[in-house]
Amino acid sequence: MKKEINKDNNNNNNNSKNNNKNNNNNNNNTNNNKNKILKKNENNKSLKVISSNTNKNILNSFKEEKIENNNNNQLLIQKQNREREDITNEEDDEKYNLWNPKPISSSSTSSTSSKSLETTELQNEMSEKLKGSRFRWLNETLYTSHSKEAFKEFSEDRSLFDQYHSGFKSQVESWPINPLDLIIEDLSSIKQRKRIADLGCGEAKLAERLQHKHSIQSFDLVAINERVTACDISSLPLKNESIDIAVFCLSLMGTNFIDFIVEAERILVKGGLLKIAEIESRITDINAFTNEIQQHGFNLIKKNEKNQYFTLFEFSKLQKKDGQFMKSLKQYQKLKKQQSNHDPVLKPCLYKKR
Repeated sequence: MKKEINKDNNNNNNNSKNNNKNNNNNNNNTNNNKNKILKKNENNKSLKVISSNTNKNILNSFKEEKIENNNNNQLLIQKQNREREDITNEEDDEKYNLWNPKPISSSSTSSTSSKSLETTELQNEMSEKLKGSRFRWLNETLYTSHSKEAFKEFSEDRSLFDQYHSGFKSQVESWPINPLDLIIEDLSSIKQRKRIADLGCGEAKLAERLQHKHSIQSFDLVAINERVTACDISSLPLKNESIDIAVFCLSLMGTNFIDFIVEAERILVKGGLLKIAEIESRITDINAFTNEIQQHGFNLIKKNEKNQYFTLFEFSKLQKKDGQFMKSLKQYQKLKKQQSNHDPVLKPCLYKKR
């Protein structure tokens, strides 16, 4: 009995030891788990710190790159602005040199030529536009001014006439036909030598090409060469009835162009020819135009309307102005006075404002 009791006590003691051992193991496991959790948390914190630092570095890098890009953009804009200023300055110089050329001294010629730059396409385009606009302004001025005013203006500044005829030559190059060529062809067919007055002659091309065949005198606002006599066309330095043929090729310009017709009638011999070439668009009424010319002592012989741009007329001076003519002239002048507000028989060439 006593032995059994002892045996039970021993078993209990052993169980107690085992329980203690298990408890210790459990405690150890718990501690181990806590340590693992703590270590994991510490690792996570480290990762967060690293991640945060990495993000900050990336952001800083982006900011630095953005600043650098902005700086580059500003430098590029500044460079483009400088280039635009350089082009503008060159264009301004081109404008000035085109219409107000400066004299170049001989000492600076060699250095200037060695440093000269090739003209750009932009400058060429600008130069052509300036020439075109200058020609249009001069052309319009001639059409809307009295011939005495134009003669005075061009006499005081010869360069105006040079600029006008430079622009005129450029215009003619684009025409399908030059009416002066038709007049020259017609005059060259006349076998007998004639005394011809080219009124508003420009460069006197008619005299240049027909001087071997006819006796030709050329008149314009400025003597552009030795063949030309400078004058106001309404007051020619010619004697009465001293010319066989008078020519107006696109030269009935000025608000007083009828005075040119009166002057042509004065210098022409009886039966002399008056040849006129005019822009078709200027003629408001072709019958009114021919009537206007005839009322100043001419008869219409023929007209050529085959060309869509120009109309050519040929009149002859009346052999004598009889009573019937003078009566008709007075009636016409009275009627014209009553219709003074109507469109003129020749419109001036005006350009649209740009």
